[in-house]
Amino acid sequence: MLTDHLADAYRFHTAAVACARVEPLLLVALLGWTWWAARRERPAVMAAALWAPVGAIASVAANEPIERLPTMHWTAFHGLVVHSSDLPAPSDHAAMAAATAAGLFLAGRRFGFAACGAWLLMVLSLALAGAEPDEIAGGSVVGVTVTLIGFVLFEGPLRRAVARTRRTRLRSFTGGGETS
Repeated sequence: MLTDHLADAYRFHTAAVACARVEPLLLVALLGWTWWAARRERPAVMAAALWAPVGAIASVAANEPIERLPTMHWTAFHGLVVHSSDLPAPSDHAAMAAATAAGLFLAGRRFGFAACGAWLLMVLSLALAGAEPDEIAGGSVVGVTVTLIGFVLFEGPLRRAVARTRRTRLRSFTGGGETS
């Protein structure tokens, strides 16, 4: 009985780890779908679609130094500060998934809701694979924050670049935009 339960738990854990490893491919497919659909939209939507993958990469890059910060745990019983050798660092996978969801919400609600579903799947996979809840939450906060702040900073120049590109030979990359 116990061995059957442990074998099932091992298979469940293995499936969750595999899902967490394959999930970035789903996020890339969502980014590609958004870019393709944004080719028919106004420059602001295309700018958001182009920013979403940049925001995901920037969030993982911003997450790296945070992972290296020393941590302190406050013990509830003794009131002492305990320095831990294992760092509960924000999850890169959660940061990437949350950044993708935030970036795709900027491009449109349907893209954002699809990416939110992928983010929830990633969070579930990470939790079942053994990631701590504070690691998942920290990565999600970093991903959303970096993506939204970056978009606020770069939206204007990116939108103008899309509008200019649509008048050049690179029009096939950014699409023609709205016809009306």
